[in-house]
Amino acid sequence: MSEYRTTAAAPVLVAAFLGRIFGVDPVTGRVLWEHKQDGAAGNSSTSLLVTPAAIYSATFSSVACLRYPTGELLWQSQTAQVHGRATLLLEGDRLFVAKGGEIQCFSLTGQSLWYNRFKGKGIGAVAMGVPDNTAQSDDPN
Repeated sequence: MSEYRTTAAAPVLVAAFLGRIFGVDPVTGRVLWEHKQDGAAGNSSTSLLVTPAAIYSATFSSVACLRYPTGELLWQSQTAQVHGRATLLLEGDRLFVAKGGEIQCFSLTGQSLWYNRFKGKGIGAVAMGVPDNTAQSDDPN
């Protein structure tokens, strides 16, 4: 369950770790809201992509969309349970989530549209891109 403010002055610094997403006042450091995302396993990483209207977050087995800047949960969906830090790419009306050599595509309402395991191609961090929009993986594995 999200705890969020109904009003918040932009910009809000968004931070995430261990499956928790925080809205932080960048002037004072005060936590404005916190959301615990499903699907965080142990010390799993949490990936973020922040736009002027939304915060997209991915953990071990879920992807979520929160309203920016309030942190209100808009939707949450399950992802393939693949180890590794997710790479997120937003392009048009699609959100791409890549982990461990696999890519899953979601609509902006959280519906899984397709999933490609790249079977037999190996396991590793994934970089994705289209012209003028590239997301590099920061996972060293």
